[in-house]
Amino acid sequence: MTELEELRQRRELVVLAARLQRATVIRRVERLRANPTRRVFGLAAMAARRPAIVALGTAAARLALRIWRRRAQRKRLQQLH
Repeated sequence: MTELEELRQRRELVVLAARLQRATVIRRVERLRANPTRRVFGLAAMAARRPAIVALGTAAARLALRIWRRRAQRKRLQQLH
């Protein structure tokens, strides 16, 4: 294998690693967008901007926080077993 071929192979590996890293980041972002808890927090934040709907936004935030806490607690319990 010549030095030029070795450099090409290294470059291909670097490009492949960058593509895989990008795909991982995109997948994580999509998971965050699809997360129902984050959606509720988004709705709560949007509702909090409008004075007439503050109560609804607060209720949505409480619900999202409760769901998030239960999920976190379940994950902790699963990790212990």
